[in-house]
Amino acid sequence: MKKKHILVTGASGFVGSYLLPALESQGESQIHSFQGDIRDRETVTRNLEEVQPDTLIHLAAQAFVPIAIENPWETEEINVRGTLNLLESLHRLQRPCKMLYVSSADVYGKQNLSLLPLKESFLPNPVNPYAGSKLAAESYCRQYAQYSPYVSVVIARPFNHIGIGQRKEFVIPNFCTQIIEAKHRGNSVIAVGDLEPTRDFSHVEDIVSGYLTLIEKGESGEIYNICSGEERSIRYMLEELVKFSGAKIRFEVDPNRVRASETSKVYGDNSKLKALGWKNKHSLSETLKQIYDQLESDFLRSKQTD
Repeated sequence: MKKKHILVTGASGFVGSYLLPALESQGESQIHSFQGDIRDRETVTRNLEEVQPDTLIHLAAQAFVPIAIENPWETEEINVRGTLNLLESLHRLQRPCKMLYVSSADVYGKQNLSLLPLKESFLPNPVNPYAGSKLAAESYCRQYAQYSPYVSVVIARPFNHIGIGQRKEFVIPNFCTQIIEAKHRGNSVIAVGDLEPTRDFSHVEDIVSGYLTLIEKGESGEIYNICSGEERSIRYMLEELVKFSGAKIRFEVDPNRVRASETSKVYGDNSKLKALGWKNKHSLSETLKQIYDQLESDFLRSKQTD
């Protein structure tokens, strides 16, 4: 039986480091990583012509909100133009391909809190350039899903996902790093932003499992939330991490860490994805402890080699 070819953009990133092994473990496909800059049409065309993908998983993005606020032009170039390059190049390749576009739950933005949890049918209301760029790219995905005879596109809206290997500027590894350094250097205070917002956090492996489900069973033109369906405050997450440390640590709000365009409550409805057979397998506390233990181990190892 001829193996299918899967092309992954953003394969070298945090989620890609979990997705590629998950794809390879299935043993049914040839996995390829996109090479080059998705903003360049010739580079995109060359990748597609070389791989001739049956499936394309589009992870590549500028995904850090503070950078998007600081540089919305670059964010638009990567997230919108890059996605359009992929869609149009796939269409011109004139070969059937199923594309999974990884959007973001950030597109929901400000919503009536009485209507939570967030459902795919809600009208998006993005509040920052990152979310706006993701929604713009979604609109192109839905257009091509409707009119291209070659391209089918499934849209995933993952909520917050965490795990070992996430960059230190994201909230959970940032908290862990501060707590670990305070614990081992005898400090008792760490700097935090607003702790009151609530979020829907999942283990990155559960998010990747959602992507695999959508590749297999997702319908073209449809949008699917990938989330735990549980609401937890940032304060709860921080207090859990401090508990794992065994140290007495206080929090001080740093105004520079408070985002002006923050949404106060976020959690999603995952029933549409569950109807395809997906389920989340990791508890939040277990996930937080994995991350904390790994970062503390890394910290102690680095001290031994200093």
